Amino acid sequence: MLGQFVTGVCAVSTRFDTPAGVRHDAIAVNSFTSVSLEPPLVSICLRGDSTFLERIRTSGQWAVSFLGGRARSLVGVLTAPATERPAVEEAADWSVGPHTGCLVLPDGPGTLECDLHLTQALGDHVLVVGRVLGAVGRDHDPLVFHRGTFTGVTPAM
Repeated sequence: MLGQFVTGVCAVSTRFDTPAGVRHDAIAVNSFTSVSLEPPLVSICLRGDSTFLERIRTSGQWAVSFLGGRARSLVGVLTAPATERPAVEEAADWSVGPHTGCLVLPDGPGTLECDLHLTQALGDHVLVVGRVLGAVGRDHDPLVFHRGTFTGVTPAM
């Protein structure tokens, strides 16, 4: 039943410190939602046991890149178990966001950079709300997920 609902697909990234310096991590999500325009707030939902969630909580910042149709292969990389995928920095042609230092994709429909506003446990997931620090929109077709497959958007006639 829920497969009937069309969702956008995003890459969400954060950064974290290691003894060797700053590293980045990113995952693909389709649970992105606009929450408020004033103040500008957005949200994602992550598994409560997620390493990525802990990295967002530690850094306090994250970025969202709305994916376009050419990013289908990136979704496969970002949904693979962390132990089985290449370093996220090597997975795509990322740029470093000017507001957070998190990775963003400059060739998709748009990007947002966020400060962590709050987290709230909800069942086995955690709602992560971010305050938008910066946003960039581009006129590119989005990648969407519907009925278990990726597809594009056909403009209404």
